[in-house]
Amino acid sequence: MAQAAPKQTRTNRRRAQSFESLVQAGLTVIGQRGLYETTVAHITEAADVGKGTFYAHFASKEDLVFHLVHHGFDELIATRAAESPISGARAPAAHMAALIQGQLQALGRRRDLIVLLHQVRGLLILQPEARQRLRQEYRRYVQFLMGECQRALGSPPLGQAQLRDLACAIAGFVAGALSFEILVRESRGALPALRRPVNAFAAGIVSRYLPSASRATGT
Repeated sequence: MAQAAPKQTRTNRRRAQSFESLVQAGLTVIGQRGLYETTVAHITEAADVGKGTFYAHFASKEDLVFHLVHHGFDELIATRAAESPISGARAPAAHMAALIQGQLQALGRRRDLIVLLHQVRGLLILQPEARQRLRQEYRRYVQFLMGECQRALGSPPLGQAQLRDLACAIAGFVAGALSFEILVRESRGALPALRRPVNAFAAGIVSRYLPSASRATGT
């Protein structure tokens, strides 16, 4: 028994290392080749592991993509809550700007995730009846944004349809702005904060969704 424990520990450590290597290789290769052109062989070659190791962790390429998307959205949700908490003393426009800026900063640090989420969205639009697990991840993110939008705007509460439309608009603003910044910038340096467009967008949202009395008082 004394020898079994260290062996099991080494096995677990190697398994964890191979899993992480596959995850990082998946992000890198998809970012370079694109989602459609990437194969399991491309990923295993980049991770320097065999196909048997890949299938010990993932049932298919789509299974790996689901893992990447799921944890990518986890990162966006967790970063927003950790880095830009909403303070009750702030006006609604500042609340909303903090929400949008938090998402821009979190996603802007992850070019690989920008590429992945952009391509997966395209896949789901082209095949609306397929890949429900992936579609559910985007719905989960929209649900998160819906809750954050209501918290930012305060009262009166918005209807679910209004919140969903607003959440989709914010998700589109964030992802679209960063995608175009990557397209038009020649360098691979840090993406800009876009504070003035964000503030203008946030102010427009507040003027549309809140009564004038609420805007004036910040309640």
